[in-house]
Amino acid sequence: MTVNDFLNVDKLGVDFLAIKGYSEVRDRETDELKAYALEVNIQDPESPFYFELIKVKVKNLTPTLTVAQLKTAKTTPIILKDLQMGQFNGNLWFNCADVLPKNK
Repeated sequence: MTVNDFLNVDKLGVDFLAIKGYSEVRDRETDELKAYALEVNIQDPESPFYFELIKVKVKNLTPTLTVAQLKTAKTTPIILKDLQMGQFNGNLWFNCADVLPKNK
């Protein structure tokens, strides 16, 4: 059994809040925009990680919940489409394909 056997996005729950807006992820050599990163607060009380803050890399340069929409918002309920997680050199990483607004 390995550490990766315990990494399961289902344990994070489904209720998330975007905190502030996106930050840019740029290539170190070319300075080209590669992705966005978003600080996310876990809001699912059933999750053992309730109220934890994670940074999620958004692999889509044109997310459904746009950069402009999150620019002035302090917190926004969101859905993370195709959320994935893993670990590399002892650090956890999180990424998703898109960020969608959550309808209340």
